[in-house]
Amino acid sequence: MTMRFHFRFIPHWKTWLMVSGLVVILAIGAFFVRGLNYGIDFTGGSQMNLKFHHAVTTTTIKTVLNQNHIAGSTVVFVGTGRQNVLVTTPTISEHERGALLTQFRQKVGQFTEISTTRVSSIIGQQTEQRALLAVLIAIVAIILYITVRFEWKFALSGIVAMIHDVIITVGLIALIHIQLSEYFIMAVLTIFGYSITDKIIVFDRIRENLKKKKKNDPLDELVNTSLNQVLVRSINTSTTVAIALLALLIFAGSSIRDFALTMLIGVIVGTYSSIFVASPIWLRWHLADENKRRNPHARPAPRT
Repeated sequence: MTMRFHFRFIPHWKTWLMVSGLVVILAIGAFFVRGLNYGIDFTGGSQMNLKFHHAVTTTTIKTVLNQNHIAGSTVVFVGTGRQNVLVTTPTISEHERGALLTQFRQKVGQFTEISTTRVSSIIGQQTEQRALLAVLIAIVAIILYITVRFEWKFALSGIVAMIHDVIITVGLIALIHIQLSEYFIMAVLTIFGYSITDKIIVFDRIRENLKKKKKNDPLDELVNTSLNQVLVRSINTSTTVAIALLALLIFAGSSIRDFALTMLIGVIVGTYSSIFVASPIWLRWHLADENKRRNPHARPAPRT
């Protein structure tokens, strides 16, 4: 099939990398300034799912929490109405929890306690350690897979772009201040998989075109052509995934909405980096190595 377009991606590679570098710096800044909003899966605490018999406000519930000197709590609605509420608190004793529920009944209204989840701080620390271990294992496995299937330059270029995706996603999550739960780790690992799969498709097309490359064909143009050949496929796939995630954002519960939002950010950033980050990094690296092979004794020009 003949392409009806031919965008000039590679000639502007410096611009794309500068933009990506700036966004990464801003994301890191957001991470350190705002910090991550860890849920009880990581910090430990109690989470009560309460269904009130009438519509309530988060302000009324937070007033009761403050009166009971329970700081660091969050209150979110579950579902579409304003009756089902998820109250998350730091670790409290059974006596404190009973007193808090009594205050809710007296000052907010009657309710049905649907469920209560308790996580100790030790289990929270174990969850954080296991999450980090899962991320490290995923990175190592991806590096090995791409190295075996392609070459180590493709592997490291893909990993650099994937880390770029995760940093920006985490930075935006810190900025929005979404509460992190086990769903967040699932989203990050899914972003790893999606991001690297998208890059593998781009790298595969570059490798196919390298086999057809003639001696005097410029490598920059070959990579640019490869990107144009996979562009429509990449956009169509990302759009399909984004539509499904938007449906979750609109109709799912609060926990799933946070997962969907994290995934949506990751998909958009991952699609961008496949075109504008991973391929230019591999190209400049490959060209630098070719130049060294052709001129092994070349020295950089002296500064004037």
